[in-house]
Amino acid sequence: MAEQYRTNGSAALNIFTQESTARPLERPQRLPDVPAQEKPKEKLRLVVSPFTIVGGAVALFMLLLVVFSFVRMFEEQSKVSALQDTRAALTQEQERLTATYEQSLDLKQVEQRARQLGMREAQPSQIREIEIAAGDTTQVFDVPEERNIFEQVFDAFRNLFRDAAEYFS
Repeated sequence: MAEQYRTNGSAALNIFTQESTARPLERPQRLPDVPAQEKPKEKLRLVVSPFTIVGGAVALFMLLLVVFSFVRMFEEQSKVSALQDTRAALTQEQERLTATYEQSLDLKQVEQRARQLGMREAQPSQIREIEIAAGDTTQVFDVPEERNIFEQVFDAFRNLFRDAAEYFS
């Protein structure tokens, strides 16, 4: 029968013999520690790309536009609210005055007051009728001037900067 061997780590053992043919492991000599060298301190450099700076500036500019737009919108809403209050008050006053006018309108009182002032009714010879042809009249409306998109955007930015300067002054 052929001898069979097993491995124990890197040593081969004959399993049929009581004696081991493996050499005992020798412990390698320990090398001395390397003296620690001081590493020079590396200066941390902050590297910022121009794209990041431009992007941050654009984002900050847009944030300012949004803030100023909200301020302007709030101011306009305040103006609208004040105008609505004024409109409501004027509507109430109009209704009151209309009611007063309708109560005071009495044809007999008007004729009596006119006679007191020395007025008299018009005679048929004093009445003249004039007819105007419909073609002789006209209505003229102003048409707003159309502007292209670039002019509108330029005006929007100009108004924004003017409003910001007015707000901070």
